Amino acid sequence: MWWGMPQPLFFNEIKFIPSLEVAMHRGVWSFFVLFLSLLFLNNIYDFFKLFKSLKNIIILTITSLLIATNWLGFIYSVSIDKVQDASLGYFLTPLISISLGYLILKEKLNLRKIISVLLMLVACFILFTTLDKFPFLALLIGTTWGVYGLLRKQIQISPAIGLLFESGLISLFALPYLIYLSYENISFFSLDFSYISIMLFFTGIVTIIPLFFFNLGLRHTTLGLAGVLFYIAPSFHFITSVFILDEYMEVQKFIAFIVIWIAVFIFIYDAVNTSRLSRIKLNN
Repeated sequence: MWWGMPQPLFFNEIKFIPSLEVAMHRGVWSFFVLFLSLLFLNNIYDFFKLFKSLKNIIILTITSLLIATNWLGFIYSVSIDKVQDASLGYFLTPLISISLGYLILKEKLNLRKIISVLLMLVACFILFTTLDKFPFLALLIGTTWGVYGLLRKQIQISPAIGLLFESGLISLFALPYLIYLSYENISFFSLDFSYISIMLFFTGIVTIIPLFFFNLGLRHTTLGLAGVLFYIAPSFHFITSVFILDEYMEVQKFIAFIVIWIAVFIFIYDAVNTSRLSRIKLNN
């Protein structure tokens, strides 16, 4: 829900700022907020333990690039009034997550889940028919996020520590770029606490909160179920784009919206039912 409504509205307020500059601020201020939080909670030493594992460093380096690309794609879609294109990308994400979970993590698909996946495919096909050109932006957003979830599930580190590394790596590139913009006097950020500067600072806040809970949730559920639950985000993208940002919605998109939620209900029902049966077997 956080990704679906507050974020599009927030970035819509600063859509006149170049997407790359906003994405760089997201990285820098996310790192700043996380670093202070971990320092205050005395967990900063856990961050340095991260560097003892080459596997963690390699995976988090890749996820840093993926999340930066995803941010840039989403911010750009909002800036050109294409929130629904971004939502299509996030509609594709669960299908990608389920596929990766099945092929790589060996997560099982029973009949109900297969029916659910087929309905999702039908809905995505309907959405594709509403487009007048190939959805490069949607595919970029969906693919980067799906692979990000898969890779983050491969390492057992706390969400905050992982996010600190990712945002820190992004900041290594972002800070020189932002300093250059300031030196050339073409930066939108300043130290005068103007509305724009405050909004750019809060890009870190609106980024960290949902990312933290997403990564925390990944540790307690399957990649497939996490992907299906993620349909809440693009659903709210549609609601936000139509009822608040006044973007036009075709009938086909509304039909696809209904089909997807039928599929989501089937998938969640199956997950809950499977969990209940597992508890009964354990108790017996």
